[in-house]
Amino acid sequence: MPADTIMAAVDPDFTRQVRMADRRPLPVLDLGAFLSGDKPAGKDLARQLREIAGGLGFLCVINHGVPPAVLRNIQNQATQLFALSEDTKLAVKVDQHERGYLPFRSTVVRESRYHDKAQIDYYEAFNFGTDYADDDPQVVAGTRLFGQNRWPDGAPDLPAAALAYTDAMAVLGKSLLPLWAEAFDLPADFFAPFFTNAHGYVRLIHYPPKPDLALNEYGLGAHSDTCLMTFLPHENEPGIQVMDADGNWFWPETPADAIMVNFGQLLERWSNGFVRATPHRVIPPMEGHRYSLPFFFSPNLDQRCECLPTCQSADNPPQYEPISFQEFHAWYMSRVYAHFEAFDDPAPQ
Repeated sequence: MPADTIMAAVDPDFTRQVRMADRRPLPVLDLGAFLSGDKPAGKDLARQLREIAGGLGFLCVINHGVPPAVLRNIQNQATQLFALSEDTKLAVKVDQHERGYLPFRSTVVRESRYHDKAQIDYYEAFNFGTDYADDDPQVVAGTRLFGQNRWPDGAPDLPAAALAYTDAMAVLGKSLLPLWAEAFDLPADFFAPFFTNAHGYVRLIHYPPKPDLALNEYGLGAHSDTCLMTFLPHENEPGIQVMDADGNWFWPETPADAIMVNFGQLLERWSNGFVRATPHRVIPPMEGHRYSLPFFFSPNLDQRCECLPTCQSADNPPQYEPISFQEFHAWYMSRVYAHFEAFDDPAPQ
């Protein structure tokens, strides 16, 4: 941990408040029968998905098909990665395509829907995701996010584990697309053209223990994701808290083999505000080191998404202009995080 870590006075009341939040079970979707081809099961899941998406906006899935060995391997690789020397990690410091290492406490959330003051987060991270070919026109042009993965020395098994993880999670993401189509009363293959080269990326995140917190100190401050959906496997230490529709924070409880799913701002825009991009935050662990493996799933980077036809009407016109994930995410990251401002893109409408 860097010697220049920002220190602030411990606030026992705040620490007690956030750590004593209620615990509630998340809604559970069992994908087993649906993934085995049971169409009636899919209709029932789609109904549940729509209800949750317009309400809490957070759920978990079981019998999801992601091999346990794939999850174990990437968890082990995350632990080994963050044990590398700081110099080794900094040799692949994060670039404009959001590939590489973010040092401990280097991210400052300077603008948020959910808090007024700048938030200095308490973690270090390593990002990787969909690799784009050398001759891809967007790669040649240097377009943000159309990048290639960069791996640190000293982690020879990380690339294979990372690829297996992103592949398995992308399969899970695509498997849910027909459910979304059913939920929005659209043709079963409506979303398929948007995901021919779906963009997925992972942030391996390490949260060191910090039992006593300063006022408004978090591992990761309140936020909602930019993507379509986020998938978060069960973690080795609790940390994530969810805000319900009434503004109350709680610790989500899930079965041990479940994967949490939440919905991002792109889906919120695509559904004309129907789907809730649910705020969540991370509380630093008490004793152990927490390793988080969120996978962010989105359409083809340059595929513009305009308001779904069944989410608009004469009385409910589109609230947002069509936008691609590349345009939205690049703009958002530059606005919220100072270290991406050098690559600023115009604001979406």
